[in-house]
Amino acid sequence: MKLVQLIVDGQATDEQIAQFKQNMDKCLPCEKGYELETCIKDAMKLRLEKKCVPTALIDCIKKKISGIV
Repeated sequence: MKLVQLIVDGQATDEQIAQFKQNMDKCLPCEKGYELETCIKDAMKLRLEKKCVPTALIDCIKKKISGIV
């Protein structure tokens, strides 16, 4: 499922995409997981409103996230 997430998010390498496409037909959970994640992402794009966020807030969030990882 991590590979599915990378592909849906556009962060997968060409090799990872090729590997997934090669094995997708053989793995029903992978195929259905990909379909589900794609549908969720598409639905979120349609329903979420983009708003401008203050730079200070972005910096604060990035700082907190980097402390967790």
